[in-house]
Amino acid sequence: MKVLLAGFILWVGLMSFSSCKKDFTCQCTFVDTTKNFTTTISNMYKNEAKVVCNDYAEFVGNCTLK
Repeated sequence: MKVLLAGFILWVGLMSFSSCKKDFTCQCTFVDTTKNFTTTISNMYKNEAKVVCNDYAEFVGNCTLK
């Protein structure tokens, strides 16, 4: 019983450190502030969302993940 309880506590502890998929906001800014925009990147891990936001930056300008 103690081993089962210890295993469950360990599992809960590990799950609390794992990341989950979320919605992120990518904000792109320009010198001409009338062209600034934000876009939502849905259902991705944070590292994946950073890659997508950086891809926007290659084509439109200065973009950062918020």
